[in-house]
Amino acid sequence: MVRKLMLVLGGAALALTIALPASAAKPAKPATPATTSAHALCMQAIADANKAFAQSQSAALKALHDSQTAAKKALHDTQKAARQALQAQQATDRTTFQTQHPTATAAELATFHDQQEAATKALRDKQKADRAALHTSQVAAKKALHDSQKTARTAFHDKQEAAKKACPKP
Repeated sequence: MVRKLMLVLGGAALALTIALPASAAKPAKPATPATTSAHALCMQAIADANKAFAQSQSAALKALHDSQTAAKKALHDTQKAARQALQAQQATDRTTFQTQHPTATAAELATFHDQQEAATKALRDKQKADRAALHTSQVAAKKALHDSQKTARTAFHDKQEAAKKACPKP
């Protein structure tokens, strides 16, 4: 008899062990009402417009950054190719000079060397000026974008404030 009682109590304890965690679970959230108020719809539209505006501002900044990065890379690649072309040309000129003047005088060598140095310096100076011009134009473009975005942000903010005031009261 004690065995039967223990078996029944053990079964009840097992059933409660399984049932209690299931009953302790959080109740399901009530479904949101199918209809929302006009005020809520108006405020949601304003929030959506804010989000879309922020995304467009961010996309414009990213597009500017990407275009400036591409322009900088293109300039770098162009300048690298020009340096390599000058070096190849100067190597060819050096070989030609040495074959045409096997016993060149010190003055001829100095003149040739000075010509090559002048060409190298001219290329370096031009490339430095090109980099400076690119940098200046990129700074100006970034400032122009910043200013236009600031103006647009102010106008958008004013428009949103007017829209909030026009929303029906809850």
